[in-house]
Amino acid sequence: MNMKRRIVLALCSVGFAISVSSFAQTDISPAPTLQPSPPPQTQSMQGVGQMADMESMKRMADMCQQMMQKEKAAMPFIIGSSVIVGVLLLIALVLLVVLEIQWIIYWKRLLREPNRRNITQE
Repeated sequence: MNMKRRIVLALCSVGFAISVSSFAQTDISPAPTLQPSPPPQTQSMQGVGQMADMESMKRMADMCQQMMQKEKAAMPFIIGSSVIVGVLLLIALVLLVVLEIQWIIYWKRLLREPNRRNITQE
């Protein structure tokens, strides 16, 4: 019975590790690099440069928003798996306490038994 519990605990811990690692970010795109701004020439060139900067900022904001949405979507699974692991640890702790109590009762009985034999033999 103890071996079955160990197998179940090992399978649950492997499942938890897989579920946590499956939500890790795998699509890593390179961060946009900052380019040095061109020297000021004409008013129209400056306007084009500002438009390009605004466009890159908008793309970066969109990318951050997508990442936050993915993390937000994965949060219930992470919380659920954490709760499951916590419950399993609590069950293991309760079983350990019960086992300790049984061991104390068992050894108490074993230690008293030779004294009874000695008393009855005399």
